[in-house]
Amino acid sequence: REKHGAEASDGNAKFLAALEEVKLREMTILDLQKKISEGDAKLKQQQNMYEAVRSDRNLYSKNLIESQDEIAEMKRKFKIMTRQIEQLKEEIQQRDAALVKEHFEHMKVDKEKDQLRESLAAVQKQLEKAEKEELRFQSETTKLNQIINEAEVERLKQQKEYDIVVSERDILGTQLIKRNDELGQLYEKIKIQQSTLNRG
Repeated sequence: REKHGAEASDGNAKFLAALEEVKLREMTILDLQKKISEGDAKLKQQQNMYEAVRSDRNLYSKNLIESQDEIAEMKRKFKIMTRQIEQLKEEIQQRDAALVKEHFEHMKVDKEKDQLRESLAAVQKQLEKAEKEELRFQSETTKLNQIINEAEVERLKQQKEYDIVVSERDILGTQLIKRNDELGQLYEKIKIQQSTLNRG
């Protein structure tokens, strides 16, 4: 009987020990499952962060491409405007040269007119000296007056053309100033865009 009691006591102790070991293993399993759950949560969070970063990167890449396209378009327009300004400068130079030529021609006409007037004075003086040649000199004087009138008409015509050319030059000058202002504003926008891109 004592032998069986000892065996029963020993078996009961082993059962209790085994039961305790089972509890410890269950607690270990629960702890591992908790760590696995935490790891899954961290992994999911990291995946969400990765997706967000990738989405931001794609958006920034798209914005960068759009900005580069816009800068390329601005450069193209700037090149066109520069070419137009150069053409306007050439046209203004040509018109200025034409105005100078007109001015010298006008001076030539004035000189010729003065010469004709001097000739008329000489003819009038000769009329006083020679009554016999009065009729001939009067006829010549009439011709000279006609020449003077024609020269005056031509001068007025050239003066009118000169005024028109000056007006056109002033208009072109105003347009050139406006173009230069627009070009300055466009250049400032390009610098702002470039500065924004450099800052990232």
